[in-house]
Amino acid sequence: MEYEIRVVDGKHRQLAAMRGATSRAELPRTILKLLDAVWPVLRAQQVPTGHNVVMYFGGLAHIEAGVEVFGDFVDVADVRHSQTPAGPAVSTAHWGDYSEMAGAYAALERWCVANGRRQTGTSWEVYGDWADDPRQRRTDIYLLLTRGTESL
Repeated sequence: MEYEIRVVDGKHRQLAAMRGATSRAELPRTILKLLDAVWPVLRAQQVPTGHNVVMYFGGLAHIEAGVEVFGDFVDVADVRHSQTPAGPAVSTAHWGDYSEMAGAYAALERWCVANGRRQTGTSWEVYGDWADDPRQRRTDIYLLLTRGTESL
C-alpha cells in the first residue's frame, strides 16, 4: 500500500482516556478493554464525543486509549482528562484492517529518516467511523516530531 505522508502542526484533542500497558499480542484486547471502561462514563454524563484515540508513549509499556470529547466531564475512577500532544507531527491515513497498520508506521519512519526528522517517541492513532468492510476503515496515524530539522 502506498501512503501519503504529510507534516502537520498538531493541535491538542481533548480526550477522556484510561492508561494501560500491553504487549504486541495483547494490544487489540487491551485497547478494547480500556475503551469499554471510557464509553460508559461518557454516555452516563451525556458528553458529546468524537473518535476513539490511542496514544503510545515510547512503546507499549505506557499507552492511553480514549475518546475525543467536545464538552466537559467528571473524571470517574481511572477515566481521566487527557489530550493528544501539540506540535509538529508527521501523519498518514491507513485504510484497512487495524492489524495491517505496520506498513503505515514503516512509511512514516522511512520519511523521517529520508528527511532528517527526529521522532519524540510519542505517537497516536485516531480511528475513523466503524465499517464492516475493513477496506472502508480509516485510521490517521501521527508521530510527534522534535521541533526544528535536527538530523538523526
